[in-house]
Amino acid sequence: MSSWDLDKDSSDGWYKNLLQSPRNALFCNAAFPNYPNNTRQQFHSSTQPHRVSNMSSTSPKSTGNRFLSFEKNPPRIWLTALSPHAPEKALLSWQDEGFDVRYLPYDSADQADFIRTIKNLHVDLKLGEHYAIVAYGEAASMVLKAAFKPMVKCCAIVAYYPPLLPSPNFKYPDSLQLQMHLAGLKQDDYPHPDLCKWKFYRYDDCTTGFADPSSRTYSDVEANLAWSRALACVRKGFNEDVDLEPVVRSFWEAKYEDDLPERGSMSVVKNMTQNSPHVTILPTLEGGVGRKNLQEFYREFFIPSLVEDFKIRLVSRTIGVDRVVDEMVVSFTHSDEIDWILPGVPPTDKYVEIPVVSIVAIKGGKLVSEHMYYDAASVLMQVGLLDPKNVPKNFRNQGLKRLPVTGVEAAKQLVEPRQERYNGLLQEHGLMDGLNGSNK
Repeated sequence: MSSWDLDKDSSDGWYKNLLQSPRNALFCNAAFPNYPNNTRQQFHSSTQPHRVSNMSSTSPKSTGNRFLSFEKNPPRIWLTALSPHAPEKALLSWQDEGFDVRYLPYDSADQADFIRTIKNLHVDLKLGEHYAIVAYGEAASMVLKAAFKPMVKCCAIVAYYPPLLPSPNFKYPDSLQLQMHLAGLKQDDYPHPDLCKWKFYRYDDCTTGFADPSSRTYSDVEANLAWSRALACVRKGFNEDVDLEPVVRSFWEAKYEDDLPERGSMSVVKNMTQNSPHVTILPTLEGGVGRKNLQEFYREFFIPSLVEDFKIRLVSRTIGVDRVVDEMVVSFTHSDEIDWILPGVPPTDKYVEIPVVSIVAIKGGKLVSEHMYYDAASVLMQVGLLDPKNVPKNFRNQGLKRLPVTGVEAAKQLVEPRQERYNGLLQEHGLMDGLNGSNK
């Protein structure tokens, strides 16, 4: 009888049998800290280089400063990879989201023992509790193999660049949330998504290790994209929902509603992560990286530029697992210098109304970044710095009558779409002649 046969042994019996393997003893010491010391101490001398590590810094009743707060134990995530040491950034990222994070190193020389171990990660969980696994490389392939049969209390698996993939026709249990993140495979090397019964994402320009900051092949953009997807998968597995709107609301209030630049700028950065947050206003490249630089930017340039009639009208808000996308109409009279929209431009007293999109990224309840987009040409046109009829001669000779720029009508169309406002530039250049389309 296997020492892992829980159905045929009493709890004490299978625990003692489990301890017969030094590697398993280390697993038990981490997973069952409440077992009697005299049962566990006999194996403390059998220290091995690869051990299960309990990385959680949360208590059973509280997650401290963590983003999520739970009445019961925080949801448990096991990280596993070939390295004897846990991937630090991934560990901290999951901890910041309120999870109890533990690490299990993968030993390629003892695959059977590894599979036995992960099939029993549930043994100390209470009624109603579950766990998830985030695996990398060869360990990911082993986890996917182990999951061919239902794994007790495993609610989600995220597999990064497993070298061996399951058959496209294989269907994992419906109760399991599963994602695979594959690196730069050629078209012939991976199944077509429509013909595959498990979910995967392919990152064309990346190689194995793209999600590991310590790897030479690390790619920040793709790693962040994979993180958002992985977080969504794990939260869905645990059936956890997180309300991001209070974070965004605090950010808005600090930067748009506080009249005192010093106080407002401090409140803005207080809502940001310590780990190099950044704000980028794309059309003018205003903003900064790091809390110190951003506090200076908001104190000296952003908050003082909010003129008296500056107004924001929220048109739509899309909330993802770690991002909030706001579509809004911003209006103001250019009665004073507005450094973040029109840096260096003296007041024109012109009224401006533009659509703006803001994308805020959040980790662990703190703002990581904001990217802001708007039509700079429309702003320049409305304040009189850009004349759409002023077409360069060489383009005018080729038939261009007007620069493809719109003014305040773009903002009006966002709020109240009207057919007569559409396709004016196409009509002006005769591009709709002979078509049925009409603005009547």
